[in-house]
Amino acid sequence: MSKIKISMSQINTTVGSLDSNTKKIIEKITKAKKEKSNVICFPELSITGYPPEDLVLSELFIKNNIQALNSIKKHTKNIIAIVGFIDKDINGIYNSAAILNNGKIIEIYRKTKLPNYGVFDEKRYFHSGSKVVVIQNNDIKIGISICEDIWDDYEICKLQSNYGCNLLININGSPYDINKKQSRIKHLSSVSKNCNAHLVYLNLVGGQDELIFDGSSLVFNNSGNVIYSLPSFEEQDGIIDLDLNHNEPNKPLSNNLQKYNLSVKDIDFQYIKTKERNKKLALTKINVIEDVYKALILGTRDYLLKNKFNKCLVSLSGGIDSAVVTAIAAKAIGSKNIVTVNLPSRYSSDHSITDSEKLCKNLGINLINLPIEDSHRSMEDSLNFIFKNTKKNVAEENLQARIRGNIIMTISNKFSLLVLSTGNKSEIATGYATLYGDMAGGFSVLKDVPKTMVYKLANYINKVSDNYTIPLNIINKPPSAELKPDQIDQDKLPKYEILDKIIELYVEKKQNIQEIMTNKILRKKISNDEILDIIQMIDRNEYKRRQSAPGVKITPLAFGKDRRYPIASELKYTYTKFIHYDK
Repeated sequence: MSKIKISMSQINTTVGSLDSNTKKIIEKITKAKKEKSNVICFPELSITGYPPEDLVLSELFIKNNIQALNSIKKHTKNIIAIVGFIDKDINGIYNSAAILNNGKIIEIYRKTKLPNYGVFDEKRYFHSGSKVVVIQNNDIKIGISICEDIWDDYEICKLQSNYGCNLLININGSPYDINKKQSRIKHLSSVSKNCNAHLVYLNLVGGQDELIFDGSSLVFNNSGNVIYSLPSFEEQDGIIDLDLNHNEPNKPLSNNLQKYNLSVKDIDFQYIKTKERNKKLALTKINVIEDVYKALILGTRDYLLKNKFNKCLVSLSGGIDSAVVTAIAAKAIGSKNIVTVNLPSRYSSDHSITDSEKLCKNLGINLINLPIEDSHRSMEDSLNFIFKNTKKNVAEENLQARIRGNIIMTISNKFSLLVLSTGNKSEIATGYATLYGDMAGGFSVLKDVPKTMVYKLANYINKVSDNYTIPLNIINKPPSAELKPDQIDQDKLPKYEILDKIIELYVEKKQNIQEIMTNKILRKKISNDEILDIIQMIDRNEYKRRQSAPGVKITPLAFGKDRRYPIASELKYTYTKFIHYDK
């Protein structure tokens, strides 16, 4: 067996901040050298941050990122560093990993598989690489790859295994969703086992706009078992000593390398045994709600800090959504950095005020009470001439929400506070929210969180807190916009467990109406006409979603980058069946 010591640097980068990212990388390399590590690896595009999006189109940005790489390589005496950066030649731009050692660039691996689905748009920016890279020292052969290269048929990894690689290192910028962690473990276990190689899977951590990178970096042995892991949603370093088995090269190698060049570079290092380290860490059972909670905290914190906001503002209604948002914000940046405002109208219940007061008392936040009655009457008087002789409808109801939106955005403007809007995925899907009213804000914490999950989050927050942070009355009372007397959400919407199932099937699983109408769970609980009404609500409210604040993505398919539905479309509702045209 051959021994090697690997440092895994699961860092939180900031997109575009070349200086701070480079400084962090150099600090981690210095630390790894003190630990006598042979290799240290960093996440995908660690110099630029991920995803850099249209920053890639700037020649100066690419030039500066290469200069940053040249600064980093000076710190690689007696250690091998694998660093993500953007490379460029006369043929194009590449998502790349530099292998650095003793002040030199030993080799550069360019990502071959470019994802272009969901939130990924890499073919807009990058060209595919055409080289299989292996670095070797005696009986240790290490194959380098980047993120998507290890998915689907993992062709690059198979070729590296065919050459005899007994260690695969894959650096990532893999965004979180509620299904991702389990699918990673299952797939990566198969890769390591089939390639007969240990696998180091190093992932980015942190929030970047709507995306959350959960870290959750893993090491597998050549039997497909997890032998080491780093925590989720935390920036952390890890070191693991590996005993690598010999992996016999396969003869069909040349036949499989027709479209790739094979680059093999010799490296030199001496394994030095240091203090005994954990070699086996049992993975804890995945708790979806705990992970979502941590993802929302991380996403909110990073959005605030990376956009240079120190404080945030939440409009409290006494409802469950604003309560959960406030509790998450308190964990993200501390109660002292949150301003909460209660804006009761003539239709607000007494408990909307008292429940908000209890919540703020539990969190140690001062609540500002600003009734909107005077503003409401003034606006009604101003509109009376235009609205005269018309029947009241949602316009009068939504006026209250828009008054509130104006007030909170003005407070935000005055004191440089980031407004956290409080709408959930169920409301945003169906348009059960007021444009320029309760949708106003800079960041939408629950944008991708269905209403049924909001309740689970509220109960989880209470479970992990010393006392009931969220008053039970907020959880137990029927949800209501309180824009007219005795109003509840179910006046216009079905029960949320039914609505959320339809949204899941239609939006996230992309099922057509026939499939949804025949779903066993829904068939006895809602009529086909009601299902059709909900589908139509989802489709026709795309214009609202285009104008909504960015928010944390936690489901496999979120509104925004994941789902780009046309606003103006003749095909609405018709693609649910085949259309036969007369010749």
